[in-house]
Amino acid sequence: MVIVAAAFITVIHHASGNDAELVERKARDYPSWFPRHPVGSPCDTWANCEKHLCCARMTQWDGNKCYERNSTIGARCSTNMWPKRTKALSFIGGCPCKKGLRCKMNKQLGYGTCEHRINTTVPQQKV
Repeated sequence: MVIVAAAFITVIHHASGNDAELVERKARDYPSWFPRHPVGSPCDTWANCEKHLCCARMTQWDGNKCYERNSTIGARCSTNMWPKRTKALSFIGGCPCKKGLRCKMNKQLGYGTCEHRINTTVPQQKV
């Protein structure tokens, strides 16, 4: 029963699309020789920002800017892409969390907070 529950939790975790590693993927169709911009610079997509930054807007009415990815427990974060249903890697509500953390989204607020990633792997039993 424990193995079934652990497998179910693992599937849910990976299906949520909330892994920093997945969100951190390289932007498509963006030449590596294009300049990347520092914190506070305007951006259209994540690829416009320096590699450790993300492109985000805090509200629908703000413009996109390059922001630091969140590394603090309890810091504001988001996994909501903006504009919706596009290939542009920009976010609304804040940046995703850095590796080792996950963004726990609050659907009512439209953003979430960074928390420790829970290890969902089940230790192997010796036979």
